[in-house]
Amino acid sequence: MQISPDLYAIGVLCALAATILFAITNVIYRKIDNEISVLDIVITRIWVSLPLAYLFAVVTTGTVYITVPPDSMIPLALSMIFGIVIGDTTYYFSQERIGVARAFPIVMSYPLVVYLMAALFLEEAVIPQRLLGVIIVVIGVALIARSEHADDNVHNERWTDRDRKIGLIFAFTTIIMWAASDVIFQFGVVSVGAAEANYFRILVASIVFIPIFIFSLRGGRRLPSRRISGIAMVTGLIGIGLSLIVYSYAIKFIGATITSVLIASSPVITAPLSIVYLREDVNKNVGIGTILTIIGILLVVIIF
Repeated sequence: MQISPDLYAIGVLCALAATILFAITNVIYRKIDNEISVLDIVITRIWVSLPLAYLFAVVTTGTVYITVPPDSMIPLALSMIFGIVIGDTTYYFSQERIGVARAFPIVMSYPLVVYLMAALFLEEAVIPQRLLGVIIVVIGVALIARSEHADDNVHNERWTDRDRKIGLIFAFTTIIMWAASDVIFQFGVVSVGAAEANYFRILVASIVFIPIFIFSLRGGRRLPSRRISGIAMVTGLIGIGLSLIVYSYAIKFIGATITSVLIASSPVITAPLSIVYLREDVNKNVGIGTILTIIGILLVVIIF
């Protein structure tokens, strides 16, 4: 993927911005996850982000008529369905079955699959230094995640063997969905602007979630309170509305592999935020994991 140094730098900054926004919202969601369902979180953040995505596309293109080339529509739609609709959902289900301490380190290995898929389907060059960096990032993230969610191990008895098997299936499904989403998005965004692509993807997800939400109301399920809904809307606007905008530019400018590595490094940010905001403890694994993650990122982003 040959681009100018300026666009490469912008792409890296966009990926870092997406990582920071994702990390902040992840911590907030963990604060309210006992008061709102996974489905309500996923749907709220998509629907509240649609107007922002449209407005940004209008400002960027200078027209209210946002168009996407027909040959980009299917890849963009599939990337959103695979990544957000299916991938995010299977990840949350995995958390419920095997706990965050196991689920998060497993799924955060997905940049390795992204790199493999990009090499196979997009003919991206496999650079040994970059591959080593990806592996180091995965190890560093796993150390941080295990430390952040160590309490899950105390409650292992609540998960049966069947839960663990199903949870692992969901976790590995998440890896495939997220990786496929990033690679397909990189392919689909080639012939369309990042802002238009982002709006189209969120529009597709918004439509897909309409029948899902209606079906979920059967049986009289209780919706979250107005206060929690408000927090979820603001958080979703930041976590999806803003982060997907910069994420789209990152994919377009630097590709799926580098973007996925930076996104996967979000625990470097969530760890200190959790210490301050959630009053969580920290141990040496967080420090070691942070150092490894930073080293891995440098190996991936800077080709010596």
